[in-house]
Amino acid sequence: MLLFQDLRKAIYEIVNEKFRISENDVYLDDTGHSDITVRIFRILKSPDGGEGIIDEIVGSISGKEYVEKAVSEGGYINVWIKRSYMLREVIESIEKKGIYPDVFQEADRVSVEHTSANPTGPLHIGRARNSIIGDSVYRILTRYGYRTTRQYFVNDSGKQMISLYTAYIRYGGPITIDNLLENYQRIYREMETDPSIEKEIERNIERYENADPEVYETLRKIAGVMLDGIASTLKRIGIEFDEFDWESDLLRDGSVKKIIDMLQTKEEDGARYIEIPGKKIFLTRKDGTTLYFARDIAYHLFKAENSEWIIDVLGEDHKDHAKSLDHVLKQMLKLENRISFMYYSFITLETGKMSTRRGNIVTLQDLVDRTYEEALKIVNEKRPDLSEDDRRKIAEVIATSAVRYSIIRVSAPKAITFRWDEALNFEANSAPFIMYSHARATSILEKAEEPGDKYDFNMDPEEAELVKAMYVYPYYLMDAALDLKPDLIATYLISLVQKFNDFYGACRVIGTDPMTYSRRIRIVKAYRQILSDAGSLIGIRMLDQM
Repeated sequence: MLLFQDLRKAIYEIVNEKFRISENDVYLDDTGHSDITVRIFRILKSPDGGEGIIDEIVGSISGKEYVEKAVSEGGYINVWIKRSYMLREVIESIEKKGIYPDVFQEADRVSVEHTSANPTGPLHIGRARNSIIGDSVYRILTRYGYRTTRQYFVNDSGKQMISLYTAYIRYGGPITIDNLLENYQRIYREMETDPSIEKEIERNIERYENADPEVYETLRKIAGVMLDGIASTLKRIGIEFDEFDWESDLLRDGSVKKIIDMLQTKEEDGARYIEIPGKKIFLTRKDGTTLYFARDIAYHLFKAENSEWIIDVLGEDHKDHAKSLDHVLKQMLKLENRISFMYYSFITLETGKMSTRRGNIVTLQDLVDRTYEEALKIVNEKRPDLSEDDRRKIAEVIATSAVRYSIIRVSAPKAITFRWDEALNFEANSAPFIMYSHARATSILEKAEEPGDKYDFNMDPEEAELVKAMYVYPYYLMDAALDLKPDLIATYLISLVQKFNDFYGACRVIGTDPMTYSRRIRIVKAYRQILSDAGSLIGIRMLDQM
């Protein structure tokens, strides 16, 4: 919960005392008509047309110490907040707490499961969207005050993983990522003309679920090598995990069997299934080996033991699975924990879809490497005065931040067709655009002397607009956390940087009179802190020089 005076909620409560409205009828106005807008169409539709009530509401709002003015216009009440109030709230929070807004611990524990890609090869950029969204959600919820855990469900028990094991046994070679991936792609090619491979894989699945130590130990070693590669690539862009939970552990400790026995299953040709509205869901094959759905139920019950709120980040192709899973957990097993499924559309290349089996992929590592090369060219051109090592470090930070921002800025349900020219854009609406603004603010502060204790509130328009942009940060943080929309932070950052650029161009800082200097240097300090804080939520690492 945010420790700041939520004026949106305060104004809602003022209105609601006079006439019941929805909280959604009170919102931040980014059109320039006002700071906070109240929709009053419901009042206007009342029997007397709201006569007298609207005037009372406007009078009550206008009487608050933080309100500059409130005006009824058409179907709205437009409210302007005093810029002096906004400035004081931001500066006092940063000078007293070192951060704006301050937070305190939420009671709920939250599990954020993301990525969970089968460790059958490097992470391609289509699936990397899952990781970037999931990590951003984790960071936002943690910043908001939740006790949050990052979890990766290692799918080491399904057909694809047994296919990886079978390929290794058939074709041999070292247990390295390159060799394992080559074998994996080879077995899928040969499977199309050799039906015996399918039968061999089925036999290995049965051996695995019967706890054959040779299969289990070899597969665990293979999966570990592949998983290390995925984790290493993700760490490069700032993504790590608190827990790696192995699917096979749920089989070996009896959790999956326990779930199957708990549910009222039916049999069909030896296979066990449950019925939910409109469909059958099979939990085992006819040979008794389990299917992923049963293992996923067990995993969610495992997560529920330590989390009040469970969040799964899933590709849009998992919607039916998630809907069925939710029904089983809530309706059949009576799970009381809150469960949220976040769906994202995949990234595709202009040349088509990506598949690890077929080999026509662009990996996340490829993407970051190429972005780094392009960033280094720009840094070499702009900063020949720096050492080669410094230029390389700057290029690496720019590249990883640019990759994350270019993916997170698009709302998760919207599809992305990946284009190199957009991903490598170093102009507006990009991570480098945001990072350069931080470096510019740092440059001002490095040249500045410590300001005096006093400052006035006689702000120029560009100052006032920047102050408002900083003040509303908690609202974007709140909405991003509660609605699970990390793209809101990306939108906020661009708006904030644009306001600072206007301020930078119009308002001199160093060399002004003492009161003006004292105010403006505080604004720059506050801006840099908020920019860095918001940027970190979506994985942008700020630089003091670029």
